[in-house]
Amino acid sequence: MRLLLQLEWMKVKEYRTFWILFVLFIISMVGINYIYWETKQQLTTSGDIIAQTAGNLIFGDFSFPAVFRTVTGMSSWLLYLPGFIIIFHTTNEFIFRTHRQNIIDGLSRRHFVVSKLLVCFTLAFICTLIVFITSLVFGSLQSGGTITWQGLAYIGYFFIQSCIYILFAFTLALLIRKAALAVGIFFIYGLIFDFLGANWLSKYTGNSMGFYLMPLQVADELNPVLEEVRKMKISTDKNIALIICFAWLAFYCLFPIWKFKKEDL
Repeated sequence: MRLLLQLEWMKVKEYRTFWILFVLFIISMVGINYIYWETKQQLTTSGDIIAQTAGNLIFGDFSFPAVFRTVTGMSSWLLYLPGFIIIFHTTNEFIFRTHRQNIIDGLSRRHFVVSKLLVCFTLAFICTLIVFITSLVFGSLQSGGTITWQGLAYIGYFFIQSCIYILFAFTLALLIRKAALAVGIFFIYGLIFDFLGANWLSKYTGNSMGFYLMPLQVADELNPVLEEVRKMKISTDKNIALIICFAWLAFYCLFPIWKFKKEDL
């Protein structure tokens, strides 16, 4: 496993696109949370009760332990950037035929896919660590409150959500093998069609089932943006969402291995 990660590190350490997108993720994540924090501060000090109530609902709470829910919820909008990183990293293997060279040099097809899966999980962990540190910083700027396991649970939810998004992007890249097309499908599907499909299925079944079945939406149910506002319309169970998320994760790990073993290089 360590050797596989070392091999992948050699491929990305000089890859400029990888680092540009990664830095953009960090800057954007800190930036969007700072905008929300600053707006919330202005509403809190305005003296208007209605404005303060709306601020709590829309911009969240940045004191411990609620800050973990607020920061992870806002940061989840940016999970497309790590997905783009994986798409470019994976499709480059097919564009430059390095996947063939790896296998000629003795790497099995299974190990080739496993190495990419390791990159996906490592990237998800790093993104989660950055969000965790950002949550601590913003939480420390507010007075009062303590860190609780209930608050930290949202960091765990964000890690699972990150894995779902990144592995979905990896699966697309493995199937399509064209960076621009995979990026377009990933972004448009995740931003529009995944939610539309969930909403349509829920209306058709008369319950929240659609929000559990769609591959990206179920991860969003763990850590929805504007969660308190959303609860007024849609009620979902995080335990059910977790179970289905793990089922999708198993699929995203096993399907690429099976698919790559069957395909002609």
